[in-house]
Amino acid sequence: MRSRSRALVALATTLTIAAGCTGGGGASSGDGKPFEGQTLRVATWGGDWGSNVENSVGKLFEEQTGATVEYVVGNPSDNLAKIIAAPEDAPPFDVMQMDSLTQEGLIEQGLIQPVDHSKLPVEDLFEDAVTTGEYGPAFTLVPVVIAWQPEKFDELGLEAPTSFDDLYVPELRGRVAYPGMQVGFSPLILAGLGEAWFGDKEAAEQTIEKIKEMEPRIYAATPEMATWLTNGEVYAAITHTAQTQAMRNQGFELSLVYPEAGEHRSMVYWNMANIVRGTPNKDLAEEWMRINLSCEGQEAFARTMGAVPTCKAANEAFATDEELKTIAVTEEDMNAMFQTEPAFILEVREEWNDIWNRIMGT
Repeated sequence: MRSRSRALVALATTLTIAAGCTGGGGASSGDGKPFEGQTLRVATWGGDWGSNVENSVGKLFEEQTGATVEYVVGNPSDNLAKIIAAPEDAPPFDVMQMDSLTQEGLIEQGLIQPVDHSKLPVEDLFEDAVTTGEYGPAFTLVPVVIAWQPEKFDELGLEAPTSFDDLYVPELRGRVAYPGMQVGFSPLILAGLGEAWFGDKEAAEQTIEKIKEMEPRIYAATPEMATWLTNGEVYAAITHTAQTQAMRNQGFELSLVYPEAGEHRSMVYWNMANIVRGTPNKDLAEEWMRINLSCEGQEAFARTMGAVPTCKAANEAFATDEELKTIAVTEEDMNAMFQTEPAFILEVREEWNDIWNRIMGT
């Protein structure tokens, strides 16, 4: 049995153009169905995310390979614990979708294995999506947004927000939802705001003190924040694109912006898939990686989920779509977003959690 790492198990996170893509190597529908009758176990998030994975990438995978997918549903921290508890030669699943923080921890523990990038369509992706060395490139990016109710802002005579600083007006006191430290991307926001406000991504205490001045409502999970927005308890929220787009898809009128933060515009982290070390289905797992990263797979998933794909052509298609154009990004947008090393966030997370609890009392 592998030894359990407390820091890793504590991790939680909160989410048509195929012909124009060059694609990577590996088996394809043109090869027939070389994996007919085989089963691949894929660990992913639950809820709408898991359902959309099954109905997009999962459907493409089964059609092209002839294999069947079994889904293991849970947050990355839950699925990480399952890997640690299992014997090394009998992992509980073959492939795992995860956020960039979890990937860093799994690499440190030797729980995932390198993948041959020559078999993957990396040339179709944003350059920053392929900065994971020999491990899985990102298939979605998760930019931080301010989501707000246009009707409420109009009633208050407020302009549409463009930066975090715009949330500090008296009319919004107690009416802005902010993610607590239980939410996976909260430390990334703290680092970005620390750099923007104080010139130092490590200035957690000063940053949290300034956030407290906003008198925000702190949410522990995105469904809680979504309820507040729906009920009109808050008028704006600091969240991410997929959650905002999901609410729009349900008919809720909501606007979003990638907010300015000093010299940056928004903060971003990533979601990727990786092959679990010890899987007996390495070849089949590589096929999942290829299809999951393909422009066809990314667009099919992102259109229904509201996630931001890392495929450049998919974002170009989204930019012409009235429902998705506000979430589409370019290489220039990517360069403007604040990023920091996952290892840094893992190093400071526990300390920042203590500072947050002392200052915010929650």
